Formats: sequence, structure tokens, C-alpha cells
Amino acid sequence: MNFLSIWQQGDAIVNLVFIILIIMSLLSWYVIFYKALKLQKEYGFYKNFCREISNQKEWFLNIDNIQLSLNSLGSTQLILKKVISLKTTLENYKSHEAKKEILTMHLTQTLDEIRFWLDRGLTILASIGSIAPFVGLFGTVWGIYHALSKISAQGSVGLNVVAGPIAEALIATAIGLATAIPAVLAYNSIIRYNRLLIQNLRHLAEQITVYLSNQNL
Repeated sequence: MNFLSIWQQGDAIVNLVFIILIIMSLLSWYVIFYKALKLQKEYGFYKNFCREISNQKEWFLNIDNIQLSLNSLGSTQLILKKVISLKTTLENYKSHEAKKEILTMHLTQTLDEIRFWLDRGLTILASIGSIAPFVGLFGTVWGIYHALSKISAQGSVGLNVVAGPIAEALIATAIGLATAIPAVLAYNSIIRYNRLLIQNLRHLAEQITVYLSNQNL
């Protein structure tokens, strides 16, 4: 028994379930690889920035001169670009508290944008992880019903008659689980790494806020 024989023997509903599950699986793996590469790139940018400033005592005063591919789109770059754009505004304020409030407000908004940007696409993984087992179960239930209808029409019941169609119907549940498990595992892992990255960026934003708000720019 192979997938081709199952496809040929299954009815239109079961085959449609197989098509839906295959599409969901391909979509989930696309999102998984895309998000994994994106996270790898984001962490690479952040680590490069940390290495860049490790030997600079007053790096926060020379953010404009930090060589970190500011022309590329990334979470660390967004933080730095926002700070660079605010330096002119901060020069108009003498109060340290005013500078701190301005930096805190804008960097918090930027972090919220980054969090939304990093979480984009995760709804697909969460939905696939939740729905795929039920789609597979529906295919199994329909396949068993279809098989039992054939057995009833033939008027003969035996293990050799029942086992084949039932086993073929259970394939839908197996495919549903094979689709859902990687999606759920990837979703949980990506959420965790996103939170760690946001936490690191929040620490960076807090450092910049404290440093720059106490400087006479």
C-alpha cells in the first residue's frame, strides 16, 4: 500500500483533505525556514553591534559613526536609526528628564513595531498547528465512513476486507499530525527566540536612554 494507491482508492473528500494537508505542510515549512533565517540574521546584526561597541567607552555619543550596515532593514538598525533621528530633537531640551521621556517614548514605540514585525507570520504556524490534526481526523472519519459503506454494500465482513480501507483512512490522521507537530515546535521556538531578542534590544534601548539623557548634546 502506497500513497498513490490510497489516492486512487480514496474518494474526492479524502483526496481533498490530503491536498489541504500537503499545502498546509509546505506553507508551514516555508514559514519555518523564512523565520529561522530571519532570526539568524537579526542575532548576527545584534552580535556585530555588541562587538563593535565593546571597545568604545562612549559609543552612544558616536552612534552616527558605527559601521553596522544601517542601510539594511533589521531590528538593531531600527533602534539606532531612531536614536540618530532623535539627536537633533534632544538638542532642543536641557532637562535630563525631558530627554529621558522623549527617548523612552520613541524607543518603546520602536520596540513595539519590532515585536510586531518579528511575530509576523507566526499566526500561520499557530493556525496550522491547531487545525491540521482536526483536518486529518476529519479525513479519517470520512474515509472510515466511506470504507464501511463499501463493506455494507458488498455484504461481506472480514478482517481482510475491513483492515485495508481502515488503514488507508488512518493515513489522513498521520499526515495531519506530521503537519501539526513541526509547526507547533517551530512556533514555540521562534516565540522564545523573539522574546530573547526583544529583551536584548530593550536593554540596549535602556542603556542608550540613560546615557544620552544625561549628556549635554
